[in-house]
Amino acid sequence: MEDNEVQEITGSDAPRSVRSTEDASSSVGASKPRVKTNARFATVSSLTKDQSSDEEEGQAFYAGGSEHSGQQVLGPGKKKNSFVAAMFRSVQEHGAEIVDTSDAMASKKKATFSGVGYRLGQSSNDTEVIGTSDSNPSSSSRDMNVKLKMWSDGFSINEGPLRKYSDPGTREFLAAISRGEVPEELIKEAGGGEVHLYMEDHSHEEFVQAKPKLKAFSGKGNVLGSPAPQTVIAPTSTSDQDKASNEDKAKEIIRVNADEPTTTVQIRLADGSRLVATFNQTHTIADLRKYIITARPEYESRQFNLLTTFPSKELNDNSKTLLDAGILNSAIMQRLT
Repeated sequence: MEDNEVQEITGSDAPRSVRSTEDASSSVGASKPRVKTNARFATVSSLTKDQSSDEEEGQAFYAGGSEHSGQQVLGPGKKKNSFVAAMFRSVQEHGAEIVDTSDAMASKKKATFSGVGYRLGQSSNDTEVIGTSDSNPSSSSRDMNVKLKMWSDGFSINEGPLRKYSDPGTREFLAAISRGEVPEELIKEAGGGEVHLYMEDHSHEEFVQAKPKLKAFSGKGNVLGSPAPQTVIAPTSTSDQDKASNEDKAKEIIRVNADEPTTTVQIRLADGSRLVATFNQTHTIADLRKYIITARPEYESRQFNLLTTFPSKELNDNSKTLLDAGILNSAIMQRLT
């Protein structure tokens, strides 16, 4: 048998006395039919024993000498994979067959259409049924393909970890396979479906853990080159009660002399809100700015300009009075810089 040969154990291949393809829905505790002992039956213990005894002595060769004399030379011991070879011989004796993995896997896939077809005739009675209905369409979807790789120092199931041959927990697993049966561990995992077991001979190789499959990136990304969004610091949200309290404080700081001429200025703030304040005509632009940052403390640390509405003109001279700036009884705007 060549390396990497694959053998399949299926229900149809197993002897009549054992079931190699089983349903997990069947009772695990059900009694199994008794198999008569014969010379071809092998257990894990016997396989291991044969392996250890065969490895002790290699093949004998004779070299040199004459007709009546010669020298016997013992060759190197047999390979340590004789246990694996014995396993493959045992499963073949119990009905397993050598298959091609690609063909075997493809044959297990369900066809796209599995229903009943009708060939229409000329009359209602002239109709031919083609194909048969799938009695249990959901059962094949639960079929499980298991790949058992036999390495030099143990075996692995699919892409799982290495399980040592010497591990007591694996003896029953391997013993069931050597008898042509599907291990109960795999039957339970199938959850009611059929188990198709494929064996691969890798006894000349040491086990190498398969690399995990890469998962698609699911993090957060940024598009390079896109314009940076404008940074705007939202004003600190304050309640109506706090706003009224701050406006009263601003009126205390910017005192209005009732004996002198007064004016009312409406201020449209950057956040869309409005302030309406009363000043003396002699109050300056600086007093106006102080009133704004006292009534709305969130603008105290911000740079802003004050502008007239129409025509738009920037009020950048803080020493000018409201009268000189020409904003008596008018509306102005605040613009953040």
